Amino acid sequence: MAETRTYGRRRQLLSKTAEATPATPPATREAVSGRVVSTSSGGSTQMAGWDAMDRTASASGSDMYLKVTEEAIVIKVLGDGPFDVYNSHWVDEIEDGSKSVRCWATPDCPLCRVGDKAKRFSACFDVVSLEDPDTPVMKVWEAGIKVARQLKDIATDAKRGPLNRDDLYFTIRKEQKKKSVEYTLERVKERDLYEEYDVEPLGEEILRAFLAEAHEWGAQVKEPLDEDGMNEVVDLLVEG
Repeated sequence: MAETRTYGRRRQLLSKTAEATPATPPATREAVSGRVVSTSSGGSTQMAGWDAMDRTASASGSDMYLKVTEEAIVIKVLGDGPFDVYNSHWVDEIEDGSKSVRCWATPDCPLCRVGDKAKRFSACFDVVSLEDPDTPVMKVWEAGIKVARQLKDIATDAKRGPLNRDDLYFTIRKEQKKKSVEYTLERVKERDLYEEYDVEPLGEEILRAFLAEAHEWGAQVKEPLDEDGMNEVVDLLVEG
């Protein structure tokens, strides 16, 4: 009886009488980030064609962010900590563009001064999503405070960390509760990736390509508005 394989999530358990089929090597994979990526040979991989267009489009613009679903997604964290951490205000009165506004995190933040509290916390990590194991894609993962604290505990534990340890991967999924969304983070050792998730570990060359494209420490994934922009938002808030 052939084994059923389900990519990006736990495989169905084999029946007691079924025999595991020999592992089939995956097709050659390339790093997808929507940009040219350097290789260890000193050259570059320039993507072209319709398939490349679709894959690149999924990694650009608003799709640069990891979309956590109810199905567990295997990810590889590229850095040993978040490259950007911030709080943001949510302004319903904004009709054109994002309603999320990065807080200045200073006493003179215009929105804070008029009493609007920054309610959303974001810790940003560069990760490689293996949702499609044959096409790993680099994403920005905006983790909330609960998951961020779990990641910190792992990162600062000498036995479990750092986050970007060579043999360490994670799965992340969400579950809708009555009044909230709950996220579940699990550590996965490299040796267990294929057996539990049908995912092959990333090779050294493709990891180097992704690392070359990762954000620098302190890079801002969401740019703060300048004073004029903030004052316009304050006017919307006050007048609304």
